[in-house]
This record gives sequence, C-alpha cells and structure tokens, in this order.
Amino acid sequence: MKVNDRFIWAVEMLHINPDDHILEIGCGHGIAVSLIAPRLKTGSITAIDSSRAMIDKAQRKNEGVEADFIHQSFCETALDQRFDKIFAFNVNIFLNDACRELTLIRNYLAPLGALYVFHQPPPSDSMEMAKGFADRITTQLESGGYVIRDVLFKKLTPAPCVCIISQPSPAP
Repeated sequence: MKVNDRFIWAVEMLHINPDDHILEIGCGHGIAVSLIAPRLKTGSITAIDSSRAMIDKAQRKNEGVEADFIHQSFCETALDQRFDKIFAFNVNIFLNDACRELTLIRNYLAPLGALYVFHQPPPSDSMEMAKGFADRITTQLESGGYVIRDVLFKKLTPAPCVCIISQPSPAP
C-alpha cells in the first residue's frame, strides 16, 4: 500500500535521530509510527489516540514494531516519560482552545524538545487556505506560551500541508 505523501513529508520534517523519544498525538492508523520506528535504535515512539478502532488498526499495522500504543484521550493520559519531539497531524485541538493540552505538552517535552503541529486542510490547491490554518495554529501556540521556531509549507495533493515547529517559551 502506498503511503500518503503527507506522512512522508511529516517524518522528514521531524529529522528523526536514532535516540529520539517521540510522542504522536492522534496516531490514527499508525502510518507515521510505521515510518518512524525503523529509524529508532535506542529511542522510542509512543502513539496516543482516543479511538479504540484507530488504536486497534495502528497495532495491527505495526505488528512486530517496537512502539507503545495508548487508547486514551491525550488530556487523560499520564505519561512518565519526557519526549524530544511531540507531533500531531490534523488534530483539531490545535485549531481551538488548546491551553490544557499545551500545558501537558510542556510537561512532557524534554529540555530543548519541540512540538510539531502538521495540518492538511480539506482538498484544495489554495496555499492561502493552508496559510490561514497556519495562522490559527500559530496563534494558539503563542497564546499557550510557545515560541514559533519555523512555519513550513509543502504543496501536496489533495491540498498543501503546513508544519509549525515550536518550543515552550523560557520561564521568565
């Protein structure tokens, strides 16, 4: 089965190191996990999704792959690990009031860790639509106490994608 280009691009943007500890929020079918896990040697990948059906599909897709899958809402999950990279793709919490989630992410990020928020709008070839989503997500991140490191765009089918890379603001 061909992997959608958006997942390939997202994994490229994460610049995976073999010792990275990575958290995916909203893993869906586990496609990103299947691309990330083989790149890890001493690192780890943890994937969370609130849908039991999606976690079941992700586990089946990644049978034999070293990954932790958690069926739970992100806000209800208690993790005892810090992550170098936390990412989400098309997770709507980053388009609305994500204050609670951003506080949790801050607690789960390792020092110098980064949050990567990816979004691909509904089918359209409009880069302006992607930029609108980028602006909304950037506003949420900044109001949640994050500094934007980069905003990247990629023309893909059926719509352009955006990646917003951020880190928690340093404590005053």
